[in-house]
Amino acid sequence: MLVVLSDLHFSEAQSTRIGDLTFNKNLLPEIYRSYLNEINQIAVSNQIPHVDFVLAGDIFEINRSALWFDGPHRPYVDNREVEPGSALETKTLQILDAIAEEDKVKETLLLFRTIEERIDVDVQVHYILGNHDRLLNATPALRRKARSLLGLGGGEVPFDHQYIYRDGNGKSFCLVRHGHEYDPMNFSLDTHAMEVIPTDFPKEVYGNAPLGDVVTIEFGAALPFYFVKHYGVDRILSNPILMALYQRLMAFDDVRPASALLSYLFSTPGVPKKQTWEFMQPCFTQTINSLSKIERVYKEIDETASIKKSQRLLLEGVLNADILKNGIPYWTVKQLMKQVSKKIKLNSQAKWAKREALIQNPETGCKCVIGGHTHIPEVSLLSARQGDEHYYINTGTWRNVVPATKDFKNFGKLNATTKVLVFHAGEVPAQDGVPHWSFQYLSGFGLGNHRHL
Repeated sequence: MLVVLSDLHFSEAQSTRIGDLTFNKNLLPEIYRSYLNEINQIAVSNQIPHVDFVLAGDIFEINRSALWFDGPHRPYVDNREVEPGSALETKTLQILDAIAEEDKVKETLLLFRTIEERIDVDVQVHYILGNHDRLLNATPALRRKARSLLGLGGGEVPFDHQYIYRDGNGKSFCLVRHGHEYDPMNFSLDTHAMEVIPTDFPKEVYGNAPLGDVVTIEFGAALPFYFVKHYGVDRILSNPILMALYQRLMAFDDVRPASALLSYLFSTPGVPKKQTWEFMQPCFTQTINSLSKIERVYKEIDETASIKKSQRLLLEGVLNADILKNGIPYWTVKQLMKQVSKKIKLNSQAKWAKREALIQNPETGCKCVIGGHTHIPEVSLLSARQGDEHYYINTGTWRNVVPATKDFKNFGKLNATTKVLVFHAGEVPAQDGVPHWSFQYLSGFGLGNHRHL
């Protein structure tokens, strides 16, 4: 039996603390404990001898942390630039330690480390990296620390970037990726131009920092950081409008689709758009000014194939504009965010998963491709050659999701849960009595503080 979880985004919450208020987005460990109990019940009741438990990337939120602003270093560096014993390695280890020390995360990691005590059959945990935890592969010390936190063996052995679940004959049965391979904004190679996507990419491709890393830290993490720096903790706590805007900024990375980010900010209840811009303009000005001084930004804009020439000229023009000296108008930020944010996430990755070499070649025996990254749960039929069905499955996320109406005028707040279990032929009873592979996919959204599993 194969179980896949992705996009847990364990994060540190201390750097965004305001007074006594902590914006801790990590889920309660009881949620994961309940799911492990469910997995155990399924395995035991069906006499399944072995469970492969795959953590499919973006498990640790390394990129989006305000702790990066304590010094000169940023996460948008290639892995090869992180030297063992360097200040950059130390900073990354500091963020990983801070994440692991969060109460909710600490107990959840203990569940993963002791999973063999909770599953009454043989179980093996696999961890493949995504774009937000990419740096964990940079040095032996980072790999040892991450493996230790999850209870994985292997010491400083590099993490894989895909997992192939094989059938009893050793043939490829299911390909598990994080999914950022289909997103040129968050992967250093444009796979959209490929007719067939190879199963393996050179490690350098995964180690290179994409433009999405810059966006994540310089917009996602920097805006609330600059907001607090500009207005101060006491003023934010005493001003309901400032607090409402700060809370809005803290939910930025949960908004779907990503192109609705500015609309979400400018629809803060009780705050007129004009007033929102008056408060936010200094923060956006600081962000754009910071971006304009980063040489790597220009390099990434120039080399990212997914950005059209007109978009590239707009981005470079905004970053070079003299208007940055005295502040920027709302339309400038709106156009910049519009061009960037629509590239951040894809609505569906099925069309790219269909190009996977393992799916294209019927001799491989691969039945499905599983990935996450988008936070949008999905099951899509890729093909059914002579009744032989092939599927793409997106693992969604176990975080909060802020959905937008189609006109981007209204927003909600949901919690999400997506369960993906794949079975070999004969592991669970077949309705027609003929053993064949199968999967269970349960994805849902809830409103409120409770998640029912």
